[in-house]
Amino acid sequence: MYKKLNPDRMKLKVLLFFVFLLVWIPPVVADDLESLLPAPTGRYKIATTKLFLVDSTRKETFVLGGKPRELYVKLWYPVASAEAANYDHFLGDFPSEVISGIFHDVGLDRELVGQVQKTITHSYSGAHTLYAEEAFPVVIFNPGFYFGMADFYTSIVENLASHGFVVCTLNHPFEQPYVEQTIRKSARLKRKKAQLAYLQLFLIEKFKRFDLETEEQVEAATRYNLRKLKRFDRVIRRWTLDNEVLIDYLKAVGGQADAPGILSQIDPQRLGVFGHSMGGAVAGQVSLQNPDRVKAGANLDCFQFGDLIDHPLEQPFMLMESEHYHLWNLGNSVVYSQVSAPFHKLTIKGARHFAFSDVSMLDLIEEKDKKKMIGDIDGAETLRLINAYLEDFFSHYLKDGAAVRIFDNFEDQQIKYKNILP
Repeated sequence: MYKKLNPDRMKLKVLLFFVFLLVWIPPVVADDLESLLPAPTGRYKIATTKLFLVDSTRKETFVLGGKPRELYVKLWYPVASAEAANYDHFLGDFPSEVISGIFHDVGLDRELVGQVQKTITHSYSGAHTLYAEEAFPVVIFNPGFYFGMADFYTSIVENLASHGFVVCTLNHPFEQPYVEQTIRKSARLKRKKAQLAYLQLFLIEKFKRFDLETEEQVEAATRYNLRKLKRFDRVIRRWTLDNEVLIDYLKAVGGQADAPGILSQIDPQRLGVFGHSMGGAVAGQVSLQNPDRVKAGANLDCFQFGDLIDHPLEQPFMLMESEHYHLWNLGNSVVYSQVSAPFHKLTIKGARHFAFSDVSMLDLIEEKDKKKMIGDIDGAETLRLINAYLEDFFSHYLKDGAAVRIFDNFEDQQIKYKNILP
């Protein structure tokens, strides 16, 4: 049985403080450097800023000292104009040794990371002008577990922001490589604890053999995984609470005249959530637990942990999958079989897990190493398709039924697309 929101408990959720500030990057003129990332397709310019929230109702369990849990949110949002083109550097907030330490096995060593970080994004910090009266829908994005870094999804969140969304990338301390904090210098990944979750998965794959000939056998295997992968389940529960802290804050201050910066121009009644890998499963659980607060959600390539197998979603949802892990895709066919709302499913032929990230654009990596991460696909074209579907999905469900262009009219041999309506 999943745990529903307790209104009394939510009232106790007090944010001790927040820091809302502009990210300052030394000025970079757009013509001086080329970006590795595709140009956003929307009409809006994009700016970034940082937000730190503290949940006083929870103590951080990963470190000693009993300090409350602090969350770091990076916001990407539409702006009317820029007074100075201070473009953000790609992965500029992350130490190079952190990135190379995570991805060294696929050829992204420290030297290559240095080259990557010299390039720029299509977002900027510094002086800019907000739109005067426009209220934007807001979408929360959760990066993946262990390997997840919010800025490794820059091309996806930039594209959404360029189409008139405020995108809040929510970082989860000690379970992602590097998370900025104000309470301490940074929250580094607790590798040994995180690896225990993968150990549980490895033991199941090594010693458990499933018969998958019938629908009943597939369901039995799915429920076995949900029951035995307890450490992944704990991640889902913890990150879901993180999302609810952010939703509480956005609901409290969003659209208020005295709210800081872009938060004065968001419409918290039009709120969506999505994520990649473990963050995608979190999007499903957050949607389930917040049917009156989350209007639409999307899971990018993760087995749907949590409680959806027994409690169908009430909101529109989209599942995007690679062909990386057949058993988990089969499991999703069981979990999402009882949806009671519009459900969209896409499978990208030949893709692997990191096709849903900026790795698709990193041509500095050896081709064989890149294929290990994204599959035997055209990375740039795949990312274009992912962005197009995400923008269309959230535009339709968060912008008062905006016309759906792609779902009804798009044909491509690279995509297996299924639109399931109740």
